[in-house]
Amino acid sequence: MEPVTPDDVYQHRHLQDISGVTEHGRVAFVMSRASKAKGGYRSTAWLLDTQSDRRARQLTSSKFNAQSLVIDPTGSRVAFVSQRTDDESPQVYTIATDGGEARVLTKSDNGVSSLVAWSQDGKRLLALQSFKWKEDENDDPESQDRPLVVRYLPYKMDGSGPKVGERTRLVSIDATSGEVTTLVEGDFDVADAMWSPDGATLAFARKRSGQQRHQADLWLAKGDGSDARQVTRDLYSVSGLRFSPDGKKLAFGAGRIEGESLVALFVYDVDSGEKRAPRGDDLQLEGATVVWHPDGDRIATIASRNGLFEIAVLHVDSGEVTPIEGGLRHVTALAPSGDALVFVASTLRELDEVFRVDWDGRNERRLTAFNRKWFGQRIRPRVSKRSFEVPDAKGGTERIDAWVMLPPDGDGPFPALVDFHGGPESITLIDFASHLYWYPLIAKGYAVIAPNPVGSGGYGGEFARRLIGHWGEYDLPQVEAVLTQLRNERVVGEALGCYGKSYGGYLSAWTAANSDMFKAAVVSAPVANLQSHGGTSDTGYYVTPYAMGADLHESAEQYARLSPVEYAAKIDTATLFLNGQDDQRCPVGQCEEMFANVIRAGHPNAMMVVYPGGSHSLAGSGKPAHRVDYHDRVVKWIDTHV
Repeated sequence: MEPVTPDDVYQHRHLQDISGVTEHGRVAFVMSRASKAKGGYRSTAWLLDTQSDRRARQLTSSKFNAQSLVIDPTGSRVAFVSQRTDDESPQVYTIATDGGEARVLTKSDNGVSSLVAWSQDGKRLLALQSFKWKEDENDDPESQDRPLVVRYLPYKMDGSGPKVGERTRLVSIDATSGEVTTLVEGDFDVADAMWSPDGATLAFARKRSGQQRHQADLWLAKGDGSDARQVTRDLYSVSGLRFSPDGKKLAFGAGRIEGESLVALFVYDVDSGEKRAPRGDDLQLEGATVVWHPDGDRIATIASRNGLFEIAVLHVDSGEVTPIEGGLRHVTALAPSGDALVFVASTLRELDEVFRVDWDGRNERRLTAFNRKWFGQRIRPRVSKRSFEVPDAKGGTERIDAWVMLPPDGDGPFPALVDFHGGPESITLIDFASHLYWYPLIAKGYAVIAPNPVGSGGYGGEFARRLIGHWGEYDLPQVEAVLTQLRNERVVGEALGCYGKSYGGYLSAWTAANSDMFKAAVVSAPVANLQSHGGTSDTGYYVTPYAMGADLHESAEQYARLSPVEYAAKIDTATLFLNGQDDQRCPVGQCEEMFANVIRAGHPNAMMVVYPGGSHSLAGSGKPAHRVDYHDRVVKWIDTHV
């Protein structure tokens, strides 16, 4: 067995964009792999028949990237978006599933941003398309010296840059001629859409106009986009729209509180206009994947539950939920496949692969082996998800989960890395791409402890919301209680380091200043100054007020009290700061504020590394060479200073 190294960034195959239908067992998906020669990623389209024993077959060449693919209802074609030259806009291509060359379908000057779905008759495609927008009378959309004219928020998005000066419309594409017809367009962005099975009704999620445009509402229209009417006004981030097979119901995911990350499953009755969340906070979605059973009586989705992402089947009439349990894994993609389900899943010992399973959870079968051979030759941890008794910040105690990853041999006590997850209304992710650094440390004899303390998602609404206004104050004591118990059990010793990104970066910075348990800290893409983060992050202006329980202008004292930058001068832990230079979620200024204060306080053991062009997703999907450097620095910093 060999240790995982940062260069294994180039070995990992990431599986995504899985597409299937109930009419047949053919499934298409994208396999993405980092390329050292290209300095980026090669994404290829693949085909599987879940009703046979044949291996997955590559449909497209690695010469050109394929993304945003959808398979047609007959199983004879796959449509995808590809950009073949630097001079042309991304266009839609189609390829026959029985072989042959891809052919370009569209030749639009505006290109196509992403594909949404086929029509049920296979004659049309729904797609999203960006187009230029004149923001005021001085604004010239054709000027090369065009300034950013900002009239609303968010005016930028992490990973894609400025959003002003353009809008996103919904279009229909003729699957034979490639003719593009606008369905929905205006001073707003369309985010998602779906035709009813008969094509007579169009459902779409539309961002609001006005000064604050982060909220996406549900709209209904005729199939050609006419007679549009707004359906919801009290939900946030409507997405994942899917009609039932008879077209009478529409299921989707949405939040109910502005700024909150908890997503519930809603079912809307098209005739009566009634909408309901059958399970409320008891069924928290990961993303907003919706798959209807061919009979229309059940919905499959990916749910976050007790630290796992698992398939959950909702019985629409009764509201009963049946989980499809598969052990300590995270399901990351889900689609229909004939009368079964097909999904992508990973564990901490086995990376992304495609599986199929019956709706009742029986007859699960792995269908691919993209990562099985190379990762099977690497040193992997002993894994458990344990429950620990911790203080509940209300004068009592409660139990929280923590992943405990130990070296393959030995009894401890081990030196350990404590990994803080982002969110905070998320959980520890089973995501090799973002957490590659775990594995070299484990091979060096470290334990990795990854808790899901108060504020985490997947454990009920009260547990997640209790952290509002108490970042760091309620969750750090719980983490310290977990570590105390593991020390008492002689699982971990005195040599401890911590790492965190995003909210995890916040908690790592907070910990470095307010805890004496750690010898080293890695602070990646943090929230450091709540006031400035609220004004400079792409989502901070509405997420930060939710997290604090008070708006930006209402509680300066609370924002300051909970900002790690206020305590930076106290840090004497060896601290490494990491950030993407173009991160718009937790802008690089957050890291810079922390680093400047630490340096001015005379702390000799601090360093900051900034990655040009890096977004908030730098660690998992940034420039491959940057990712290699990032994970290598985390391993070396912890191993040197712990």
